Amino acid sequence: MKKFIWPIALSLLVLIGGISFFALISSYKADAELLDFPVPQSATLVEENEFGKNYEWPKASGDNGIPWSYRLALKLDGWEKVEGELTPIYQKDDKKIDLIATTDHLSVLKAE
Repeated sequence: MKKFIWPIALSLLVLIGGISFFALISSYKADAELLDFPVPQSATLVEENEFGKNYEWPKASGDNGIPWSYRLALKLDGWEKVEGELTPIYQKDDKKIDLIATTDHLSVLKAE
């Protein structure tokens, strides 16, 4: 009986990890108008202009920025934080996005 505990535990760990990874990836969608930058699916679009889009998103914070899960999703998609602390700029290849998080609000703007 003891020899079955480790394989079962390892299988459960891999299963939970896989489900968590799928949930993370499916929580964000690439927006073609924003250079394929991942945007939270739970965010509500409130304004759009030629520079970018503004969203209502309860997980955004003026003090803490974006949640670790969003930062991880950006990294997995190939976006790297290249500059800025208050308004970080993310880059992928030659594309740049300025990501501004305030309380319950997220602005995703194309950077020059």
